[in-house]
Amino acid sequence: MEQIKTAGSGALYNTNGFLIPVVEGTAREMGAQYGALMGDAMGQSWDVLVAPGAKAGAISDADKTTWARRAYTTCSTSTRLWYDGVVEGSGWSLDDVCFLDHLMEYGIFQSKVHSFAGCTSIMSWGSHSADGNMFIGRNMDWAETFNEFPQVLTVRKPTDGSYKTAMFGWPGMYAAFTTLNEHGAYLDVHDGTSMGGAVVYEDRPSITNVITDIMSEVASKDALVARLNGINNSISLILSVGDEQSGASVECSSLGGNRLRPAEGESYVAVNTFLGDNWGLGKRETVSNSLRRFSNMTDRLAENVGKIDAEKTRNLMDLRLFNEDGSFAEDGGCTKPTKQDADLTTHQMVTDVKGRKVWLKVPVPDYFADWTEVDLGKLWE
Repeated sequence: MEQIKTAGSGALYNTNGFLIPVVEGTAREMGAQYGALMGDAMGQSWDVLVAPGAKAGAISDADKTTWARRAYTTCSTSTRLWYDGVVEGSGWSLDDVCFLDHLMEYGIFQSKVHSFAGCTSIMSWGSHSADGNMFIGRNMDWAETFNEFPQVLTVRKPTDGSYKTAMFGWPGMYAAFTTLNEHGAYLDVHDGTSMGGAVVYEDRPSITNVITDIMSEVASKDALVARLNGINNSISLILSVGDEQSGASVECSSLGGNRLRPAEGESYVAVNTFLGDNWGLGKRETVSNSLRRFSNMTDRLAENVGKIDAEKTRNLMDLRLFNEDGSFAEDGGCTKPTKQDADLTTHQMVTDVKGRKVWLKVPVPDYFADWTEVDLGKLWE
């Protein structure tokens, strides 16, 4: 990795185009380091995602203030101090820092951000993997514009007793979109509005803030599930959860609470459809072909019982959903390097949970970056 700059105890690295800010200290110190290291990249996100809407009058100053105040006044102390630090380090206003972080929820609230997005996760452990360890593949499928700025792996090393984390996302957006912590607890986020409802509750704490806190405080999948059971969700999500021993998902509805969908066996697939029988809901296809992706990846895992390792997981995640002509690929997978339905695969991450290693990739041709290994164990030292 190439070191680009430092700020206090923090440093910013570039590896194959991926930005990796590594920050250390109290919540405020880490936020200040992030702001100093990532201000330019945050500006890129802002210019693509916020500035055009603000110029057109679709995002008002009142909107920014309302959603920024919601983020800041309902979050935990550690997140509030993180925001204060980002303001200090970047020179941005508090409203701008908080609004950029919460653009996803604001966009769903305004029905301006595409929902029914096509994310896919697979998990393999125990007798299903080659060595009994947990391997996880995750595709983040979203809008094409989310490749117009860097893909960011934020590594936090807190000194307040909370756990070290690594979170893969975008500049200025700190949610635990795809996260592993030092104890091997894992979580990734899928849009759940197609099944759980597209209602956003303004008077509830942002779930994206809440899950970021949780991932710095739990050491296992079971503890993570227990914490999620205590949440009234502000938006509907599907959360893949796991650790070294097992995996599952929690299907979260802003209207109807949470349901755990446990594994049947020692492999698992999560998409954007609620698949838990205890909802009493029919299985619903989405515009991003969720059920097709689910059957594809379930079949691919079944074909590889006892063979799954990090390399095999990367290979499976690279299998395309569509052929070049737009037809479904025979023996296909879930990756969409170009937009052929509702979205495309903005980035991918494969995790060797026990090895504390991840591999990052951008499959989109105009922004392509091949699988790039990052040793989190070394970064967390």
